[in-house]
Amino acid sequence: MRGGLAKALMETAAKYVMPICWITARDRKPWIIDSGSAFILDCGTGPFLVTANHVYQGFLVDRQSYPDAVCILGELRFDLAGRCIASDSAYDVATFRIEADEIGKLANYANGKAILTGSQKSWPPGPPQVDRGIFFVGFPGDGREMRPYRGNSLVEIDWLGYTALAVASGVSDTDITLVFDHEQDFDVGLRPTTPSEWALGGCSGAPILTFIEHNGIFSWRLGGIIYESSSLILKASRANCLNIDGTLNPYPNPMAYHTRRQ
Repeated sequence: MRGGLAKALMETAAKYVMPICWITARDRKPWIIDSGSAFILDCGTGPFLVTANHVYQGFLVDRQSYPDAVCILGELRFDLAGRCIASDSAYDVATFRIEADEIGKLANYANGKAILTGSQKSWPPGPPQVDRGIFFVGFPGDGREMRPYRGNSLVEIDWLGYTALAVASGVSDTDITLVFDHEQDFDVGLRPTTPSEWALGGCSGAPILTFIEHNGIFSWRLGGIIYESSSLILKASRANCLNIDGTLNPYPNPMAYHTRRQ
């Protein structure tokens, strides 16, 4: 990791994920209501946007209180409510249509954002293995800072990504669980250490990437979509919840729709 692999994995994860937030005006200045993470995925038939369902539902709820709320994807104004393909409260995943010109603009945002395709030969990709490598970058709410407003409706936000290179603690038919064992942590020194009291909820919607090593060749593929994150545990829905066209499979346990939070 210290020899360069950690840097390569961090840069790989960072090029796929971007912040998503919604803003309104407060005292005639932009104000961030809430935020999450998102990424563009192509399973083989064209790209679409992915985030957590509770991020999407949070935007819809907040828009009722703030009718002028605007969704910002990276630095792109995005019609989140009008682009939804599918959303599911049990998997906690939502997908959206995205246009080619929007993808082109995001390719120039924050050192360039790319479409995640992965190394799998067919969809869905195989899941991570327990005690084997996974990695991700997400954008926690505590890592965002609105720059001083300069007028002309210009919105400027600095985002600090949270990154971890870890192993899967548990893998089920529907979920991936990562338990952070901080006693075993070591810092490779690439980014400022995240304060322990940070709320990491804004990582919801980011992709968990499965690290693959075969005959000395490294690759990666989508493992899952983060829906819960804290300083102690992270949970993600497995990538097999997604169909190649952005629709979602029914959750295998119907009772989950009554127990998972929106």
